[in-house]
Amino acid sequence: MTFNLRDFPDASVTGFDLEVVHPDDFLLDQLDLHRAPTLRAIVDLADEYDSPAMTVDGFLLALERSGVPRFAAAVGERLE
Repeated sequence: MTFNLRDFPDASVTGFDLEVVHPDDFLLDQLDLHRAPTLRAIVDLADEYDSPAMTVDGFLLALERSGVPRFAAAVGERLE
């Protein structure tokens, strides 16, 4: 899993039984495969922030800004 897909073309992992995946895609897969635990983890992570305190919406905004906007949007839709 890497944001740097450009430096890991398919040919670079041929023969190693590896797949190079962007974090947004990886997290979306986790949401699809393990919906309840993934959503619970997001809520728990937001609740654990205390300096400064963070809401789930604030946590999702931080995820969006950190490079996983599709995951943040998908979680937001499922938590509505």
